[in-house]
Amino acid sequence: MLTKLLSKVLGASLFGIILFSSFQAEAHEMQSYQAQRDQTNQAQSREILLEGKASYFISTNKRFRDVYGGTGLYRIETNIQTWKDLYTWVSLGYLYGWGDSSRGNHTHIHLVPLSVGVSYLFKYENWTPYVGIGPILAYSYIHNGSKHVTRHQNGWGGGFLTKLGFLTYVAENVFLDFFADYSFIRMSFHHGGKRTVHHKGDLSGFSFGAGVGYRF
Repeated sequence: MLTKLLSKVLGASLFGIILFSSFQAEAHEMQSYQAQRDQTNQAQSREILLEGKASYFISTNKRFRDVYGGTGLYRIETNIQTWKDLYTWVSLGYLYGWGDSSRGNHTHIHLVPLSVGVSYLFKYENWTPYVGIGPILAYSYIHNGSKHVTRHQNGWGGGFLTKLGFLTYVAENVFLDFFADYSFIRMSFHHGGKRTVHHKGDLSGFSFGAGVGYRF
């Protein structure tokens, strides 16, 4: 009689342990699934902002201003949400300027800046101010019409870019971007002939403009 009772108690205990273990394993699987789903949803809901920007560039270099004046600077830029209101951006631009040297000869300059960095967006109901900063890499080519100076010069340079502006949405995912940027760029130009000559250049300046973009 006692043996049968002990057998029943032991059997019930084993059944309870197995059932508890099964529930615990299922709960753990549900937690893991929920965590993976949260990570997937977070990745899928990450904002991407893609835009085209046009601006008026004013150099802080007096020699540049005397020759080229103000020029147009055009950029394609993407911002990817990294964490909450912190975004990582990549920007590729193109600047073309022309003017007359002191002898009245035409000169042309091409500048291609590539920059990456981080921005912080202050999201309000109707507008989104932002600030940003990042390093910049630039390539420049200069063609001079005068026979008294080197006709072709090119070189690479670098520095940093600071950004200040705000976004305003005109549709659910379409926005306008109004901004003022400052770029600090130091160039190293060289040109060939009988011997290669190197010299430094300053292509720093302010950009004021607007852009239009789409939020994915």
